[in-house]
Amino acid sequence: MSKLLPSTAAEPPVVTLPSVLLQNELRRIVEPDLLIESMQTPREPEKQGVLLLRGRLLRPSHIAFPRWQAELARRNFTPTLRSAAEEGAVGAPPEDVFVRIFPGVVKPGRPRIWINAVLFALTVISTLFVGSLYGDTGLVINSAWDFLRPSNLLQGLPFAATLLGILAAHEFGHYFAARYHKVAVTLPYFIPMPLTFGTLGAFIQLKEPIPDRRKLFDIGVAGPLAGLVLAVPLLFIGLASSEVAVPPPNVPLMLEGNSIFYLTAKWLVFGEILPNPATGRDVFMNQITFAAWIGLLVTALNLLPVGQLDGGHTVFALFGRKARYANLATVGLLTFFALAGLPFVQNLLPGLGDVGYSGWFLWLFLILVMIGVEHPPALDDVTTLDNRRRILGLIVIVIFILTFVPVPMRTL
Repeated sequence: MSKLLPSTAAEPPVVTLPSVLLQNELRRIVEPDLLIESMQTPREPEKQGVLLLRGRLLRPSHIAFPRWQAELARRNFTPTLRSAAEEGAVGAPPEDVFVRIFPGVVKPGRPRIWINAVLFALTVISTLFVGSLYGDTGLVINSAWDFLRPSNLLQGLPFAATLLGILAAHEFGHYFAARYHKVAVTLPYFIPMPLTFGTLGAFIQLKEPIPDRRKLFDIGVAGPLAGLVLAVPLLFIGLASSEVAVPPPNVPLMLEGNSIFYLTAKWLVFGEILPNPATGRDVFMNQITFAAWIGLLVTALNLLPVGQLDGGHTVFALFGRKARYANLATVGLLTFFALAGLPFVQNLLPGLGDVGYSGWFLWLFLILVMIGVEHPPALDDVTTLDNRRRILGLIVIVIFILTFVPVPMRTL
């Protein structure tokens, strides 16, 4: 799983209300770009800020806000910018905004690169191990320790190199986009798992809040797009070298799920729909195909439009607070797929067997307990996307639809 994890800012131990002189100084920073209509000192500065300004922007928010943020940071304050109407101000015209100034600035901690390096090394070993067990690799095993012999592990190199290449491209897409926008971020953390796919994915951690929705969008979509640059050609390379045959009877096999894109890719390579409903023929994925298929699955999972997954970043940057409808619809759809995967439900409604997958219960748990359903706003929640980003955002949504797999795995 790849997810941009926000860092948590330590709250100041004691928050005192600013003096009149300091209030006027803070106001003067904002005033050149904001026609101030009112100024308040909130009663709860930790939650509502030490100063609340209401007014109308004199310059575009994507120009004004970065200057406020830089000037206020020098005085150890952090601003937020919100639409007054969206904040619940009754009768507020759409151009009215709230500027809240909070005490403190998130200071990125010192990197601990050794953790990233150790986790990556363990993930290399775990993916080599899983890859070496996939297919007929000719392992020579006399004891359990032989599984970790370098000569045996290297049999899984095509799988490990393909999968880690796709995951690394995905995470460094996020990383370099964040660095481009001068947002502090960690190097990727890979998660080793010596079962199933050999890894639970990877994530990077944001070390400070994202300033606005444009930067949020750029950082969010850079990962999936970078991963796809590798995953798509590697999938076709893998398919071109994979065998197509009728699965042998009475042999337990796992059938990978079809997305629209994966189904089309097999048709383009082999000239038939696979699995073929008439002949029973299907593709037997080699290591490269399997790893590329996993890479596409990971991309689709990260593009789920919920919380702070990549898809959650995308829809929030596109639609703002209205993205909550997409968030709730996604949770509802996953709940349907999960319930449809329960045996007693399939006994009652056999037609649901093609879309039911009880593994979505795990994802529902992660979303509801850890990831969150809705996306928190950026510091500047007024700046909207330009047309170029809107078009790209719609393309990313189409990519999610094409790569999503309702039933990732089932037993033949």
